[in-house]
Amino acid sequence: MKATRFYTLLALLLMAGGVRMQAQIRIDKQQCFGGYGGDNAFSIVEEEDFLLIAGNIEPSTIGTGQVQCASNTPRTWVAKVGKDNYEFQDGWCFDIMGQFVKIVKDENTDGEYFLVGQWNCYGARNLTTLKIDSDGNELWRVCFGNEYGHMYGTGRLYTSDGGIINSGDYTDAGGDVSHIFGGYDGWLIKHDRNGNLEWELTLGSQAYEGVCTVQQASDGGYYVCMQNESYGVGNIPCPEIVSNATLVKLSQAGEIEWHECYGCANTAPERDENSAFIDVVELNDGYLFGGEASCNSGDLEGSGWHYGTLNNSPNGRYTSDIWLWKVDNNRNIIWSKCYGGSDEESLLKMFRTEDGGFIVFGNTHSRNGDVASASHINLDEWNEGVGWIFRIDANGNLLWERCLGSAGGAGSTSITDVIKHNDREYTVLGGLICPPNGSSGDVNCTNCAQLSNPEFPHHLKDYWLFHITDTVDYSTISLPEMPVQQEASAEIYPNPTNNTVCVVLPNDAEATEMELINMNGQVVANKTFSGKSSWLEMADLPKGMYMLKIRNAEVCLTRKVLRE
Repeated sequence: MKATRFYTLLALLLMAGGVRMQAQIRIDKQQCFGGYGGDNAFSIVEEEDFLLIAGNIEPSTIGTGQVQCASNTPRTWVAKVGKDNYEFQDGWCFDIMGQFVKIVKDENTDGEYFLVGQWNCYGARNLTTLKIDSDGNELWRVCFGNEYGHMYGTGRLYTSDGGIINSGDYTDAGGDVSHIFGGYDGWLIKHDRNGNLEWELTLGSQAYEGVCTVQQASDGGYYVCMQNESYGVGNIPCPEIVSNATLVKLSQAGEIEWHECYGCANTAPERDENSAFIDVVELNDGYLFGGEASCNSGDLEGSGWHYGTLNNSPNGRYTSDIWLWKVDNNRNIIWSKCYGGSDEESLLKMFRTEDGGFIVFGNTHSRNGDVASASHINLDEWNEGVGWIFRIDANGNLLWERCLGSAGGAGSTSITDVIKHNDREYTVLGGLICPPNGSSGDVNCTNCAQLSNPEFPHHLKDYWLFHITDTVDYSTISLPEMPVQQEASAEIYPNPTNNTVCVVLPNDAEATEMELINMNGQVVANKTFSGKSSWLEMADLPKGMYMLKIRNAEVCLTRKVLRE
C-alpha cells in the first residue's frame, strides 16, 4: 500500500497543479428551503417537472418561513419544488418521526409515494411506512415492531417488486419481532406495495449489530450493510476481536445466502477502533465496498488511515476516514484505501463512472490530509463539517476532491442524498446554514433573505438542493501504470485449516514472499519460495483468524485464513 501512495503522490506532482487546482465541480443551480428551526433534509424523489424532498423540521418560536406545521414538536416535512428553477411550490407536514426518513416513488402508480421512517405504535417508536399522493394527502400507513420499540433505523429501501424494506435496532422479541439473539440486533421487515408484511428477519449475535443501509442486488436479492461486534450465538458470526464492517447477502425471500466481515483488529479498544459498511457497488469482476473506519490494523493495515483523535484530545477516540476496498468475485481484498484527514469523515454514496473509476459523496470535518480543498471555505468554531465529493480511478487513486461550503460566517454544510443523471451531472441534497446575505462561497440561495428574520438573522440549518456538473477533462490525466495488486485465481487451501495452508499461484515465480499476520498485527510466520506452489505451517499457532500476504513480481495478494 505504501507503493500505491507513492504512485498517487507522483501522479499528482506530474500534473503540475492540474486537476487539484481546477474547478472540478460547477454548481449549475441551487436553492434553500425551510423555516427558522433546525431542518434536516434526508431524501429526494425526481419527477418529470418537480422534486419531492423529505426530512425533519424543528418548529421555531420566531416564525415559520416556508414550514407551516400546526404542532410545536419535530416532525417530517416534505417540500415540493419545481424541477427547472427549484422554485418552492408546496410543503406538507406528517406526524412520523423524521430521523433519516426516506421518500420513494411507487413505480406501480401515478403520483403516489412512500414515506418510510418511524412512528409510535405498540406504545413505542417502531418502523412505519406512510403512503401519500402528489398533493400531500395521506392514503394509508402501516407500522411494525413491538412494545419495546427500537433505538435507530437507517436501512430503508424501495424494492424492485414495488415493496419496502425497513430496519431498526431491537433488544427484545415480541409483537412482529419473532427472535432476538441478544444485545442490539438488526431487525428487517419487508412489506408489499399495499403494506402487507411478507417477511421479517433478525441479524445478530449476543453483542451489538446495527443496519446502516440496504441495497438491492442485481439478482433481485439484497445487500445489508452493517456495523457489528458479533460474538456468541448468532447468524452472522465474525472474528470476536475484530470490530466489523459486515455485509450480508439476502435472497429475494429474505434468506441469508452469505456474509463477509471486514475491519479493524481492535488493538486499541479504549480508542474505539471501529469500522462500518455503508455502500456496495457491483462490478463485473467483483465489488467496490465502502464504509468508515478508524484504525490501521486488520483489513485496514497499510490502507493509509489518517491518524486523528476526537477534539484532538490525547486520550480521545480515534476519528474515522472514508474507507473503500475493492474485492474479487470471491470477496477477497484487491486493494484497501482510506480517504480523509485527521478529523471525521463519513460516506454517503458511491457511483461507478464509465472509465472504470468512481465518484464518492460524503462529508468531512478535516482541513488536512486528502481534504486540501477545505481551505476555500469556512469551518465554524464547532466544526460541524461540510459536504465532500471526490473522484478516484479504478485502482483507488485520488484524482480530485472538493469541499462545499461558504467562505464566511457559519460554513457548515452536509450531503444527504444524490441522484445520478450521467457520469457528469448529479442532483445533490443536503443541508446548510444560510449566510446572512444569502450568498458566500459555494452557497447562493436567493431565498435565504426570505427565510431570514431581522431579529434573528442566523437561523438554524435548512434544506439545500443543488445540481452539479463534473467539468474535468479526464483525457489530460495520465497516471503511472499501477502494479498488479492481486491475482484472483491464486488458490489457498484448506481454509479453514488445522495445521498447514497451501498456496498455488497462477504462474511460476523466482521468489515469492509469504507472511502470516495475526489480528494484533504481528507477523507470526513467514517464508520465501520459488516455483508455483508451497505451504506454510500453522499447527503451533493459536486458533483464530489470520491475514496471509503473498508477494512477488506479478502478484500482491492478501487473504484471510482461519485456524480451527
